[in-house]
Amino acid sequence: MSLSARFTIREKACSSLVDLLCETTLGTNGARYRHLDTRTRIHEADNPLFLSVEKDGKVQGNVTFCKRGKQWYVRYFAFSGQKQASRNGQNSEKGNSRLKEEITRFYDDVFEGKYGEAPEALYAYIDPNNERSRAMACKFGFRPEAQLITQSFSRMKPCDSDNVRIITDEELIKSCLSTINACHAYYAPSQAERPEFYGMFDANGELTAFTKITKANWIIERLPGNLGGLLTKVVPFIPVVRRIIKPKDHRFVVPESVWVKDNDPKLLSTFFEAVLAKEERNVLLWWVDKREPLWREVKHEMNWGLLHKLMTQTLVDVVVLRKNSLQRDELKMKPIFVAGWDMV
Repeated sequence: MSLSARFTIREKACSSLVDLLCETTLGTNGARYRHLDTRTRIHEADNPLFLSVEKDGKVQGNVTFCKRGKQWYVRYFAFSGQKQASRNGQNSEKGNSRLKEEITRFYDDVFEGKYGEAPEALYAYIDPNNERSRAMACKFGFRPEAQLITQSFSRMKPCDSDNVRIITDEELIKSCLSTINACHAYYAPSQAERPEFYGMFDANGELTAFTKITKANWIIERLPGNLGGLLTKVVPFIPVVRRIIKPKDHRFVVPESVWVKDNDPKLLSTFFEAVLAKEERNVLLWWVDKREPLWREVKHEMNWGLLHKLMTQTLVDVVVLRKNSLQRDELKMKPIFVAGWDMV
């Protein structure tokens, strides 16, 4: 293997690694937030490989790879403050250069099959406004190939519906996910098949909407937009808005594998609202490929709610590193499958 002794490779997260990830603030000069579910979420990683930089038994940096067959998803790229910059600013560039060289060699080993079945591509999600992340991804050879949009849906008092309920019928779930799989690139069954699932049914018992959800909890240190810093401070004092945005304990629902009969915006609105009511939440965040037919058809027909009106829709680049830089795959032809777990 090409890695030096300062690197450690694991298939299970150690306590020091979890501590690092829990302390990491994500985002840019715009939105900044911390995940509050990391201690449990990390154990939901599918086929993980943790590449860590360690010193004196403490994890100082980490990259996590979820091995998903032909494509590996890259997540939890985090470094402690000590590794991000040296105390006096000297030698940091040289140290970072050595680190990048070793990680680059590690990627080469991955593509040669030295850490399991060799993938055809590695992919990650990065904020295009985060210049540091974008520059680092570029240096490693990652290139943007698709783009997600963060679509919010919020309601002050979401209305429930008796036609919406949790689905446990395995055959029905399998059928719905098969449809999703056929229409999307980089489908991740180990994430997609994990409950909970919701469905909406008409008077004849026919399924008219479907989704899988993930529940998330963040601390929001700064909201997006030019006034994000100010808004974060004043939100707790605004009676209406504080029910939607709770910076110190922001709980929301993340849908994935969303399907609605005939891409009907009224059905989707009723469905999303009922899911919020049943989960006792006020906000839903849907990360969706901008090429997704459902979103494209309903985006101008939906009342997305107060949060959509207050916040700028944030974009996320899908960056890809390929074994063969000239090779292209299904991502060119289909919207990417976005697992809720990947985003929270």
